[in-house]
Amino acid sequence: MMLGASRNMSVQAAPRTAEDAIYREFGGVNMTGWKVSLGDGNYAAPGQDPVSMLDIETSHSETLSEVRANIHQRDVMAHNITYRRERDELALDFVHSFTCEFRLPYMPSIENTEENGQTLEAGLFVWDGMVNKLDYGMAFQWGLNPYERFGEVRSSIEGVSAAMWEPVGYLEPDTEWHTFTMIVDYPNQTTLLRIDDVTYTSYFVGFSKRWPAAISAGIQVEAISIYPGMTAHGALHRVEYRNWRWQWMTLQEHHLYLPAVMHEHQPGFHVYLPHVAADAAAPGAADAVAPTEAAPAPTHTYIPFVARNE
Repeated sequence: MMLGASRNMSVQAAPRTAEDAIYREFGGVNMTGWKVSLGDGNYAAPGQDPVSMLDIETSHSETLSEVRANIHQRDVMAHNITYRRERDELALDFVHSFTCEFRLPYMPSIENTEENGQTLEAGLFVWDGMVNKLDYGMAFQWGLNPYERFGEVRSSIEGVSAAMWEPVGYLEPDTEWHTFTMIVDYPNQTTLLRIDDVTYTSYFVGFSKRWPAAISAGIQVEAISIYPGMTAHGALHRVEYRNWRWQWMTLQEHHLYLPAVMHEHQPGFHVYLPHVAADAAAPGAADAVAPTEAAPAPTHTYIPFVARNE
């Protein structure tokens, strides 16, 4: 139920009891109130100043948010992470579902010298700062570099194998609206990734962070501009996001039979996950409790796909 919420505001519903199908619920038309941080996928060509917050921005309109990277079109690759976090000591006890619509407002191509992307990315994580000191969850990326592996969908596999990302399918690049759904069942450490009507292999992963002793959940949408190599120069990259919803659910009811992938792929293994039908109106969400430490710590070096063997 949404109380006093406008079209472009998100208001948090009050936490519900553990017996309910939905414990907490957030959503909105755009990402107003989310924070912006510089990710780890940055590179500056020789002679360029290091990539900084001055190279990224996220703007909001009444109907969507636009995540931008390399806004000054320098010879750099810049990584914009726009995120929301919520502290809650019970966050690991639930199944989290993150759904969002996304679109490219331009078409990446070899001929396009003004706008080009490296990837579009999204993630869903819960930071366990009390016991294991790991950020648990899942992430995917859509390869948008027109010079290589254009349209490839990849799932985060860091900690599962020596690689950081695993190719899991293909989505034809276009300027149409698409919808992703990410589900992480934390009690069972299983995941689901669906884009439009296609389900892709995904993995439950954990990242080491230098964050405080707390438990906080987070969702994020991202844009990485094209890597400036021998054939491509730095360019602006823009991704539009809208109509997002984040639910924390119990396993009490509305079970849906879904494929699941754990630390390593197990053919034929499945798990029952709850599914709660969305209300016609977007759920509310109050001011985010987003700790300043929520920006990803630079604990590893990002290796662009144009320069990496897999």
